[in-house]
Amino acid sequence: MQRYLIIMLLGLILIGIFGCSGSSADKMIVKYDVELSMVRKASDINQRYQAPVADTMGVVRYAYEDDLFRSIWSATEAGWNVVLYNKSEKPLMIDWDEVSYMDVDNIGHRVLVSGTKLTERDNPQTPAVIARRGNITENLFSADHVYKSSTGLLAKRPLWSIDYTEAKRYEGKKVRLMIPFTVDGLSAQYEFVFTIKNVSQVASTSNPWQVYLFDRSLGVSF
Repeated sequence: MQRYLIIMLLGLILIGIFGCSGSSADKMIVKYDVELSMVRKASDINQRYQAPVADTMGVVRYAYEDDLFRSIWSATEAGWNVVLYNKSEKPLMIDWDEVSYMDVDNIGHRVLVSGTKLTERDNPQTPAVIARRGNITENLFSADHVYKSSTGLLAKRPLWSIDYTEAKRYEGKKVRLMIPFTVDGLSAQYEFVFTIKNVSQVASTSNPWQVYLFDRSLGVSF
């Protein structure tokens, strides 16, 4: 009961700080323009094909495909969204525990999928198996960007800075996802390279990182 009251109190404080500090139209948030700029296979040193696919609800998506699969990507400081289509006649498997995110400093991080609870971030994840000619949609995030909030619960912090002045330094930087795809017992490692093309400020009626900003103001350790 006491924990519930604490969470409710913190919620009211958040509303007071972020909801009543001016009109919602005046809120400015950082927006990252991230491009899938290159895809490599471990056995192929040449740059692979990529191209914009669609602009849906303001999100520019990029596609990559070869004989094995087709993928459609979008990326922000909140992680990656990907749609994967199995083009083969056999099941396609992805072991999420073997996927790694390499940040701008080339430091590796474990990757979590949307079906993994934050409280189970250190546990083995269930591999994805895509049926022949089937598809899945998944959201990926860095396990190292999960922290304990002042509410006592686990929360996510952004992959990159959401302070505009600092965020501008990320322009031109590259990050990578290393993903193994397995078919019929044979695995191929793919490297998806994303480039931060531009960082801007945009007006928004809400900020998806309000809890993180509040925790930061309290000096919570990340």
